[in-house]
Amino acid sequence: MESMLAVSRGIDRILQVIASIFGWLFLALVVVICWDVITRKMGFQLPGFGSTPLQELEWHLHGMLFLFWLGYAYVRNVHVRIDVFTGHLPWRRQAWLEIFGIAVFAIPYSALATYYSWSFVVVSYLQNESSDAPNGLANRWIIKGCLFLGLVLLDLAIASVLLRKIVGLFGPPHLAAEAGAPRLAQSNR
Repeated sequence: MESMLAVSRGIDRILQVIASIFGWLFLALVVVICWDVITRKMGFQLPGFGSTPLQELEWHLHGMLFLFWLGYAYVRNVHVRIDVFTGHLPWRRQAWLEIFGIAVFAIPYSALATYYSWSFVVVSYLQNESSDAPNGLANRWIIKGCLFLGLVLLDLAIASVLLRKIVGLFGPPHLAAEAGAPRLAQSNR
């Protein structure tokens, strides 16, 4: 149980570092959006870098922010949840529901999405895919590669949460508490 929790903590640290690094893209996104709006309103655009490439760069940066933060949001439990049905349940029942959801929905979906996203990247790279717009961004495989990496990070986050829930349910009280189980739940074993 100690090693399971150590693996979970290690994954969480990796996801936190990656989220911290890529969080700076938010500032780049704000600058690109402001530059795009200002240059369009003023009628001034840099040659070869008009509104179309800027708008594509905006969605690339937005996509990267989402993809590199998704796994971190899941391990921190700050993602969107529908707690109307589960918010009132005891911690143990919530943990069992989480494990069920991970086993039935998260692992199959994420594994398939990760598997197919790799071929998505490879085909894009081999075809030297670029924007459909004549003056759009080239190397579309880069953002598609970010999709693959983001899904790998999500896979790691799913593994981390699963390990933590298992330790919370079956581990000794001190490890279960560290995994997120409340102390009161330990007496209900």
